[in-house]
Amino acid sequence: MSSSFPCSECGLCCKKISLIPELRQYDRGDGTCKYLIESRCSIYDTRPQVCRIDDMYHNVYYKTYSKEQFYEENLKVCKALQIEANIPPSDKVKT
Repeated sequence: MSSSFPCSECGLCCKKISLIPELRQYDRGDGTCKYLIESRCSIYDTRPQVCRIDDMYHNVYYKTYSKEQFYEENLKVCKALQIEANIPPSDKVKT
C-alpha cells in the first residue's frame, strides 16, 4: 500500500456528501458540497478534517485501524462511487 492515499481527484466524494453525517452542513441542497466549484475544492487548504484522509486516520481512527486498513476501507467507498458513476478505468483510483 502506498504511503499516501491514492486519490484520483475524481471529486465523487464531494458530490455525495449527503451520505456523510459530518458533511451535511456543507450540502448545497443536491448532495454536492457547496465548496465544489468547477470540479475543484474551493477551500482545499482549509477543508474539514473528514475530507483529509490522513488527518482523519491520525486524529480519529489510529486506534481502530492500521493505516493500511483505513486506506482499504476508504478505497472500497471510492471504488463503489466510481463504479456507480461509470468512471473509465484509466481515471479510477489506483491501488
